[in-house]
Amino acid sequence: MVADNSARRQPNALATMGWLIVMGAAWGLEFSMFKLAVEAGLPEIGILMVALVLVVVAFGAVIAWKNAWFRLNAEIIVFLIVVAVLGYVLPLLAALWAASHVGAGMMTLIASFTPIVTVATALLFRTEHVSLRRILAVTFGMIAGLMVLAPGVDLTGSRNFGWLLLVFVVPLTYGVESVYVWVKWPAGLSPLQIGAGQAAIALLGVIPLHLLTEPAMAYDPAWPVSQWAVILVGFLVLVEVFLYFAIIRDTGGVLVSFSFYISLFAGIAWGVTIFGEVFDWVTWIAVVALMIGLALTVQPAGTTKGDTP
Repeated sequence: MVADNSARRQPNALATMGWLIVMGAAWGLEFSMFKLAVEAGLPEIGILMVALVLVVVAFGAVIAWKNAWFRLNAEIIVFLIVVAVLGYVLPLLAALWAASHVGAGMMTLIASFTPIVTVATALLFRTEHVSLRRILAVTFGMIAGLMVLAPGVDLTGSRNFGWLLLVFVVPLTYGVESVYVWVKWPAGLSPLQIGAGQAAIALLGVIPLHLLTEPAMAYDPAWPVSQWAVILVGFLVLVEVFLYFAIIRDTGGVLVSFSFYISLFAGIAWGVTIFGEVFDWVTWIAVVALMIGLALTVQPAGTTKGDTP
């Protein structure tokens, strides 16, 4: 089933840019919160499990309040399983298994290929028109990401080609997911319902993985910073997931992937604020390149998704 684009409302360009920035900023802050939690010794999969529990509970409460329950059928179940696997399970497992073999800078650099994969997937399967503006946008974004990350990448710590290929699962799955969601969006479902279903399916997979591979998460009645960080991660994931599906619903599967670039620079800003990190002038030139790319992602007034700006 291909999404009915004619039924989608044309979003306000300024509002779309604003929501992209919000989503990217949330992703950037999420990375900092993960760092706080992991450095305190909390298990990585356990952190994700708790965050997913909070997301499922929050989504479920809103669905109950709005009486937005929906019936499951074979099409919806398959769709939710696929987006849970592409959006949570596969990229998480790839990152975890490769973490001790590939440098963090190299992993982040590889993850920045997500918008390139999205555009390539959209072109390959002709799921939507990819304009020259969009191609230039991801090009500027890629240039910006390379300017920030390439000078700090330690190639000597990433000699194993097989582990590098494994990390490429991250942009591959995220890039394909956004296009898949746009094409296979089940009729009648809202971003709230899809986000809830995706998180619930992912949680069912993460719980046994956590119990089988890590020490169980323990509650600390003293409520240290790391525990608050996990709670904030849950809130941030909630915001990100809702905006992710809302933007795909209104604009398609390409534009939403640009938030990965925004999250990179949001992470820099949060790093300066929270950890006191210092960055050089090359980083700020890269910010300019990013802003040019972001401006190119927004369609000019009076055009539609089928036009070539």
